[in-house]
Amino acid sequence: METLLQIDKELLIWFNSSHSAFWDVIMMFFTRIEFWIPFFILVAYHIFKYKGKEAWWWLIGLSLLILFGDLISTYLFKNILQRLRPSHEPALSGIVNLVKGYSGDKFGFVSSHATAVFAFAIYTSRLFRNNIYAILITIWSLIIVYTRLYLGLHYPCDILGGMALGLGVGFFFYRVTRWWVSRLYPQKQFARFKQVLSNSDAGVLIAVVVLEMMTITFVILKLLKLGFF
Repeated sequence: METLLQIDKELLIWFNSSHSAFWDVIMMFFTRIEFWIPFFILVAYHIFKYKGKEAWWWLIGLSLLILFGDLISTYLFKNILQRLRPSHEPALSGIVNLVKGYSGDKFGFVSSHATAVFAFAIYTSRLFRNNIYAILITIWSLIIVYTRLYLGLHYPCDILGGMALGLGVGFFFYRVTRWWVSRLYPQKQFARFKQVLSNSDAGVLIAVVVLEMMTITFVILKLLKLGFF
C-alpha cells in the first residue's frame, strides 16, 4: 500500500509539474462544470428531440445520477476515508503547483468531478447510442479529469476511483430509467434499441464543444497580451 501511495504521489507531481500562465487560466475555466452549460443545454435539447414525451423521465434520471453521484462520492468516500487532497497535504506543500491559490475542499477520494462527468458520459452514451458521440464524450470527460490533476486537486487514484464510481452510477440509473420508461411506453420498446442520435447531430455537439474551447482560448490569449492575468 505504501508503494502504491508513493506511485500515486509521483504520478500527481508529474501531471502537475508543467505550468504556464496561459494553461493555468485555461484549466481553471475547463474544470468548472458551469463553463459547459451550452453543451449540456444542447444535450438536453437532443434528448427532447429524439425521445419526445419520454424525455422528462430521461432528464430526471440524469439529474438523479448527478445528485446521487455527488452524495455517494462525498458522504460514502470523502467523509469516511478522509484522504487529504494533494493541495491540503502538508508533505506536498511547495511541491504541488496550485493555480491562484485554489485548493478545493479538504478531502479528495473519490473525485466528485470524475464521478459526475463519467456518470454523465455513460448515461448519455447508452441513451444516444451513437459511436461518434461516445468518442466525443469520452474525450471530453478525460479533459475534465485531467484539469483536476493539472490544478493539483486530486491524485490519480482519486480520479480512477471517481471514474469507476461514475460509470457504475451512470449505468445503474440508465438501466433503471430504461426499465421505467419501458413500463410507461411499452409500444416503443423496439425503437428504443435503435441508433438514436444521428451522426449529423453528433457533429453539432462536437462543434459546440470545440467552439467553446476555441472561444475561451482566443479570449484568454487576448487578455494575457493586455496583462489581465
